[in-house]
Amino acid sequence: MPPTATPDESGHESRVCELATSDLLDDYLHRHLPPETMTAVRTHLDVCERCWRVWNRHRWDAAAHHLLLSQLAEFLGPRFRPYHDSSKALAAEWGSAEPRTDAEVADFFRTSMSYLFNLTIWEASGNRPPYVTAALPTLEQHAVRTILDVGCGIGSDALALRHKGFTVTGCDYRSPSTRFMHHRTGGSIPVIEPDELHAMTTPDALWIIDTLDHITEIDQTLGTLLPSIRLMITEDLTGTRKHGNQRFHHRRQYGELTELFGVYGLTSIGSDGICQYWRANPEF
Repeated sequence: MPPTATPDESGHESRVCELATSDLLDDYLHRHLPPETMTAVRTHLDVCERCWRVWNRHRWDAAAHHLLLSQLAEFLGPRFRPYHDSSKALAAEWGSAEPRTDAEVADFFRTSMSYLFNLTIWEASGNRPPYVTAALPTLEQHAVRTILDVGCGIGSDALALRHKGFTVTGCDYRSPSTRFMHHRTGGSIPVIEPDELHAMTTPDALWIIDTLDHITEIDQTLGTLLPSIRLMITEDLTGTRKHGNQRFHHRRQYGELTELFGVYGLTSIGSDGICQYWRANPEF
């Protein structure tokens, strides 16, 4: 959707983006557009400041009556910032901090308020895909009972999985995001840090949604679990994954990931456009 040129009051042409005032943003928010259009909108938002500001307000307005937003306001009290542009703030904070070592990256996320806002508005606005709903048939088919949610954040999936009867453990840095998760759950879902994974009893399934691209060395972080896991659920990795201007993502090609998981005996058994499923001994 290229911008259209219209004359301003002085007679000079100013560039006005149709995207900023159209219903297209709502279809984009709820992922109702064809893949190529979704990509075009995302690319445009990355470069058009005016449309981005409209988009940020649009998603906040969409989240206005969601319970999650009122829970965040209760949790943060006077620190709650309506219409906070967490995506832009997160990118700027990362650029300013320039964390380089694993310890510096961990410290960044342990203190990031913008990441807390970002995860919350993603879910509360309706922009986050329905991962748990999509995965339920496969989880039931493989008789999964225990799940480790790596990168659990504010508990978006951990809570939903627990409500469906699964025993869930979260894994993430102790941070504003996981403290908010604790606030929401009353501490009923245990959360461990990534460096504690090696001591964990292997669960039936590894749930790792929107997290692989955050991990610098997948084999070092997950290597103790991958050889023994029965089922792994990720977002659909077969499509193009783009994360806007965030520089903390490690983008890997699909072939690189399949090769890595194959070393641990994990093979993709399919995707549904939302989740992708990997298991050992897929002929079982």
